[in-house]
Order: sequence, then C-alpha cells, then structure tokens
Amino acid sequence: MTLNNFLESIAMKLVGLWSDRHVFVNEIPKDSDGNFFVRVVDAAQEKKLDRRRRRTVKFEVLYFMASKDNLEFNEWAETMFDEFESLSVHEKTEFVNGVEKDVRRVIRLTNVSARKDDDQRVFQFLFDTDFYFVITPEVIPTMYYLDQNNTIRSEVIT
Repeated sequence: MTLNNFLESIAMKLVGLWSDRHVFVNEIPKDSDGNFFVRVVDAAQEKKLDRRRRRTVKFEVLYFMASKDNLEFNEWAETMFDEFESLSVHEKTEFVNGVEKDVRRVIRLTNVSARKDDDQRVFQFLFDTDFYFVITPEVIPTMYYLDQNNTIRSEVIT
C-alpha cells in the first residue's frame, strides 16, 4: 500500500458519493467551487519488531462550496462521518488461475473531524489511518546441493 493508493481510494469513495463533482489531488484549480481537494497532511513510520512497521498517515479532504449555505455543511459532514469510518485500499495484485485479482485491505479511520472555515466557503474533513505491515525480506540464496560422504571412520586407540 502506497500513499497514492490511499489517495485513489479516497477519490473513488468521494466520486461514488458525489458523481457530479471532481476530486483534485495535485493542486487546487481556480474554478474549484463545488469540488474536492485531497492531500496527505502528515506521514510517519515507526519500526517495530524485526521487519514489522507501523505507519500513521493524516489526510485532509477539502470541499469548496458553490454557495454559502450553512445547512449544506451539516449534510456534508453527516455524510462524510457515515461513509468514512473505514477505507478499502489496494494492497497488491495477485494472479489466481491466470486471472489478475485486486487484493484490497480495509483500514479503519481514526481522529475523524469536520470543520468549516470562517468564510464558510471551504469545508475541511480530517482523518488518520494507522496500520501495520511487514517488509518483504531480501532473497537469501539457498543451498542447492549438499555432498554427503557415507564412510565410517574408526580410530584405533593404542
């Protein structure tokens, strides 16, 4: 799972909820009213036992209002709280019987909050993800052949 996999999953979920709106990731365009912007706020990785790691990532979803309707924030916040309890993120691609299969992992979201700015033009939705993973070990060469000698040594004690 990469940070880009998370951003794609967030964008897919937002488009699934509001199909008429766009989701921007790289930069906020000039005419972004009524659309979303998603970004990584902070990312940290902590080493655990052996090859195990713990990664914590904080995300921000901004919604730029098309009109100054205070009740729209309440509806939007309720929908975001209800739909963003967890996130299904692409973990890896496997081949099963020659068919490519997308393996996804459900990540629980924590520290979820919603707020609006003073101008009431931008709604902000923040959440954290916290997950563990194991780093794949380097390939260790194995012994292919082991020579075995079937002779018995006997020592004579004199």
